[in-house]
Amino acid sequence: MSTIFSLDTSSRYISISVTRSDNIRFEYHFTSRDELSTVLIQSIENVLNNVPGGLSLEEIDAFGICIGPGLFTGLRVGMATLKGFLLGSGKPVIPVNSLEATAYPFHESTIPVVSMIDARRNEVYIAVYNFTDGEGKELISPALINISELKNYLSAIEYPLNEMHWTGSGSEVYKSLIQANFQGSQFLTTSPFLAPWIDRIALSRFTKNNYITNLSDLLPFYIRKPDAEINYGKQDRG
Repeated sequence: MSTIFSLDTSSRYISISVTRSDNIRFEYHFTSRDELSTVLIQSIENVLNNVPGGLSLEEIDAFGICIGPGLFTGLRVGMATLKGFLLGSGKPVIPVNSLEATAYPFHESTIPVVSMIDARRNEVYIAVYNFTDGEGKELISPALINISELKNYLSAIEYPLNEMHWTGSGSEVYKSLIQANFQGSQFLTTSPFLAPWIDRIALSRFTKNNYITNLSDLLPFYIRKPDAEINYGKQDRG
């Protein structure tokens, strides 16, 4: 049996999950805004202590973590914290992007799933997935688009656009627009706490030896530049 520990800090919906052989053993969810760096380590320790029978880092076979896209500060804190726990351990780590994790609850669907995360500023993070035997294939790669570009973004899909499934916070925010442009589309609701789904993806990849062990290879998946970088560039030009 493989034990997987997964963490998602890509949004204010923080989640930690422990899975053993595809059965969720323990989940811990909370919301956070600015205090994540002060509570995350304690939260991880609480999970390890409260899993039935207790759980040590040595007993965990692999770690799943959401690498984004999402909140820059949350991603940095989550990855830095995990690297601190695993420093020198050589434990396998499975990076998972948040768009795939958002779509994964519907991995048994034979219909393409449009995964959309609200990025504010009339923009969304978006990708389209098709699942076969529980494995997600990108029909269109993750991108950051203005919502006005939605039709153009989806134009490459060889599937009736009005029959696709939609999920994620972006599909909720822009539901009326989607319904007006793609009549017949179905909206799928899922929890914003992604760690249990990251756990399942990580377990599948771990069994196929699809992971990293060098922590320097664990990098955030940024699509939009951080605000600080954007503002710095504006100051350079000014």
